Amino acid sequence: MSVSRSTSHSLRELRDDGGLDQTLQNLLRALTLNLELRSRYRVFEFEATQDGHDDTARMFRDVRAVQDEQIDRLRAALQLHLGAAGESHAL
Repeated sequence: MSVSRSTSHSLRELRDDGGLDQTLQNLLRALTLNLELRSRYRVFEFEATQDGHDDTARMFRDVRAVQDEQIDRLRAALQLHLGAAGESHAL
């Protein structure tokens, strides 16, 4: 949980920076939304299990796994973009 909190804090700092290009803003927005959605899927899975809907709980778990892959791809793209932005500022 501390990783997502530190990630969210870092994302917030990046979003608040006024000098962001549109692509970086879109990456940050997509990553933030996906992180929030993934955390909700955990709750949905728990509630479905509590209500006795095991198939639905499994579906939420599977969807969360797909969400994890999307988050990994977005993080990688964000790191690449930030690296490229850092290199262009160094020139």
